[in-house]
Amino acid sequence: MVVDTAQGVLPIITPLLADKLNLTFFQVGIIALASTFSSAIIQPVLGVLSDRHNISWLMPLGLFLSGFGLALTGMINSYGLLLLAVMLSGIGVAGYHPEGSKLTYLVSDEAKAGASMSIFSVGGNLGLGIGPVFATFLLGFSGLDSIYGVVFPGLFAALVFLYLLPRFNKILRAHLQKEKTEKIEDKEIGEGKTQTIDSHKEKTRKSSLFFLLLYVAVRSWVHAGLVYFIPFYFPAFKNIAEPEYLVSIFLIAGVIGTLLGGPFSDRFGGRKGLVISMIVSVLSVYPFIHLSGFFVPVFAFIAGTALVSTFSVTVVYGQRLLPDNIGLASGLVLGFAVGMGSIGVSVLGVIADHFGLPLVMNILGFLPAAGIVVALVLPDDRGEFK
Repeated sequence: MVVDTAQGVLPIITPLLADKLNLTFFQVGIIALASTFSSAIIQPVLGVLSDRHNISWLMPLGLFLSGFGLALTGMINSYGLLLLAVMLSGIGVAGYHPEGSKLTYLVSDEAKAGASMSIFSVGGNLGLGIGPVFATFLLGFSGLDSIYGVVFPGLFAALVFLYLLPRFNKILRAHLQKEKTEKIEDKEIGEGKTQTIDSHKEKTRKSSLFFLLLYVAVRSWVHAGLVYFIPFYFPAFKNIAEPEYLVSIFLIAGVIGTLLGGPFSDRFGGRKGLVISMIVSVLSVYPFIHLSGFFVPVFAFIAGTALVSTFSVTVVYGQRLLPDNIGLASGLVLGFAVGMGSIGVSVLGVIADHFGLPLVMNILGFLPAAGIVVALVLPDDRGEFK
């Protein structure tokens, strides 16, 4: 919750930063890209390191940096320095997630992996939802000059994690020792025997991973696009002067979606959850953009719930695809694919500059249809690639 609060704060202060530095929509998109590139793209690398070494110290460090980077944004007057500060915050987010999700997986019952990851993920989605409210609270003191307060939750949480680090290390050491023992046993069993590789199963895993990452990229494109452009679109085209509450509703709804998505996938399968999520998204994002009055927050809630309901599902799906590299799987799904989705925000910024923001919002309204197609291609995660 604490580490992802920073990501909920950034979209709210972005319009103020854009006004202060006279930024275009494309430059706003680059801010989103800088945040996601640093918080997401490098996660697979950290995931690989996590599979090979104990780097649990990245969790307290990440907690501190996530808030510290954003605290710097109110003190600088250069677009270049702004991007560096945002990337510093993103690096903090990247440092936390692979180790955190790995620990969650290691202490989970396999039959309830989806539900366990939902509990872990609900903290992050709650943080995203609290972020806009927290940002509004801080800005109420003296605008961007008081945004430095975002550093304190991360600092406190980092100190707590330093205290808990010995307990985390004990769990991770036990896992590493178990892996070494299993590799030795596999080697002994394999001595003198001809090893055969199920090439069909391997190809299925690789193709499934590709489509899973594509699905997450589409989902992230829609989600990040809405979060970043709601504060610009609704005041200009829907006469909603303070759209921060819509961002909070949209993000907090993700908490409900996460709680529903994990248990659903445990019972009915991840692929069904992925398909249903995008169907509901298609039916809710477009009305959210075009309706007015009472229906706006209602469809904001439905869209937020639907889009984020598969967050934990896709993480577990990836971990089951790569059971011997759960750190890498977590980094790929949480990081690389999310980053690819946010590249789309920059592309949408260019479109908004040249063709107007309404066109961008309409694109976001129809994009979940592509997610439906991708989800239908994926195999049943409960049996086909195991």
